[in-house]
Amino acid sequence: MHSIKLFLRLVPHVNIRWKLTLLAYLSTFIQLAALMCQPLIFAYLIDHVLIEKKTEMITLLLSLSGGLALVAVIFSLIRSGIFRYLGIMHTLDIRDVLLRHIRKIPIPEIEKNGAGKFMALLGYDTGTMGNYLNHVIVELISQVFMMLLAFGVLFTMDWKLGLLAAAGLPILFWLPRIVKKPLAQHISHVRTHNEEIGTSLLECIDGSREIRVYGLEGWEHERNQKKYKGLVSSSTKETLFRVLSFQSSSLFISLIIVVVYGVGSHQVLGEALTIGMLVASVTYLQNALNPVQAINNFYAELQGSEVALQRIESFLQTPPEELAARNGEALSKDEDNNVHAQHFDSAASMNEESQAAVEVECLQVSYDGVHILKDVDLSVERNQTAAFVGRSGSGKTTLFRTLAGFMGITSGDVKIGARSLHEMNRHELNAQIGIVFQESYIFKGTIAENIRLGNLQASDEEIVEAAYKANLQELLEQLPDGIHTVIDNKGFQLSGGQRQRVAIARAFLKKPDILILDEPTSALDRLTENEVMTALKELMRNKTTLISTHRLNTIMHADTIFVMEQGKIVDQGTHTELLGRSKLYKALIADMDKQESTDEQLEAVPVAAGAEHE
Repeated sequence: MHSIKLFLRLVPHVNIRWKLTLLAYLSTFIQLAALMCQPLIFAYLIDHVLIEKKTEMITLLLSLSGGLALVAVIFSLIRSGIFRYLGIMHTLDIRDVLLRHIRKIPIPEIEKNGAGKFMALLGYDTGTMGNYLNHVIVELISQVFMMLLAFGVLFTMDWKLGLLAAAGLPILFWLPRIVKKPLAQHISHVRTHNEEIGTSLLECIDGSREIRVYGLEGWEHERNQKKYKGLVSSSTKETLFRVLSFQSSSLFISLIIVVVYGVGSHQVLGEALTIGMLVASVTYLQNALNPVQAINNFYAELQGSEVALQRIESFLQTPPEELAARNGEALSKDEDNNVHAQHFDSAASMNEESQAAVEVECLQVSYDGVHILKDVDLSVERNQTAAFVGRSGSGKTTLFRTLAGFMGITSGDVKIGARSLHEMNRHELNAQIGIVFQESYIFKGTIAENIRLGNLQASDEEIVEAAYKANLQELLEQLPDGIHTVIDNKGFQLSGGQRQRVAIARAFLKKPDILILDEPTSALDRLTENEVMTALKELMRNKTTLISTHRLNTIMHADTIFVMEQGKIVDQGTHTELLGRSKLYKALIADMDKQESTDEQLEAVPVAAGAEHE
């Protein structure tokens, strides 16, 4: 089966835990053997006790039967408990593998596909693989074992009945194949619809403010209903084909049992077979054919498992980003922390190799066939501040993402501390740079835990020091538990400026040589922006800084300014030099100056109104 081949290719990603697995299978076989002995006991009871009226044997035989039933129950509990444990652990194993791979694939791939796809992959597909390994395969092996054992006993008891039962096997195995193609098709459709609906529902949750403020509840309902139609249709058809597969097999087994009873009745009348043996024969016949029915019933699950396994394998074949591909074997947790703690010295030694901290040569970056950066050349010396200006879509963010290793280089080269990105891995690059994004992510947990992400080895004292440098002292004094105050999802209790200052505190802890600031204050109001810029200026001290900002004062005092347009650097120089020769720069500065004047006027309005009222 194709699913078996897929599974064998994915097995290396799972810790099989052989001792527990073997114990679980041994328990399974003991349970089945105990159950298979019971029909023979009842046959002996009918033929040699009830018919011959040997009443003294009844208690012994019934006790033996009850004992075997108890053994079957005990070992059933053992197997169920072990396989449940293994199922959870194997699901977590493959989920960890997938999450590690998500951390290696290019960031644009994650952003393009959205969270819904990856939630389905990490949730539904990993669960399906765990179920496949610890339920589907287990049941298939168990049923095959029971079938072979039952056929063996059946042939021993009466070879004619054995042949009659065996003759029906090819038809029983063939029946589910009639619906194989449509069943697999609808299972795949259900999986795709669930993925799309998951993405849509995540959008509904994330866009709750917009939906409520624009009164879009009706639009949301109609949008979701359209997506549900495909799921309902595919799910209904999938169920119908599952039932058709199961019931056709059940009907055929019933016909075989009728035929066996007919043939067996003639043998009993001809004294070629006893009544007890006929009853036992039919029981073993059911034990021989019901596993085929069970296997056929698992056929739909096999199809579903195959879809999930294909998606997992396909995702694991997604090429990693260039830096991640050079990381080699994944570091253990201790090794990872060790690298994190020791990166400062390595970063410094790299930078001493060259006067330039960042060099870009003939850089071209494309994504999905679109040329975003075109022949970009630049050089930023150590401890300099370089500002990047340009209209929206000019390529500033893409350039920063490329320097951070998030975007693949189509051609050209980027050197960080005299080392090419083509030679570096993710750990080495992370040791060199720190980034404050336009909107920084805050994880659920304490403020200390969020700041400590900059250096997992930092003490509470170092965290407090970084927080104070990031202008968080006033906030921490107001909070009941200071840095140990728990904050909710995405830092719900914090303002935008406070979240940015938490991100700046992280960067203080990391102590990078190169700092990238991608519009770190664009989402903030004027007053909050001033507070954040005060923290950023402290962070930028004695560091090579690349900043994209609309703040005129920061741009004017940069050591060098790069003007970008349509993915190219069209000019560079100081503020004075560019004002004298670049029309685009003058236009950009004029827009910034106008915006700052407007902001100042707007901020003055509430003050003036309040004074007039007084």
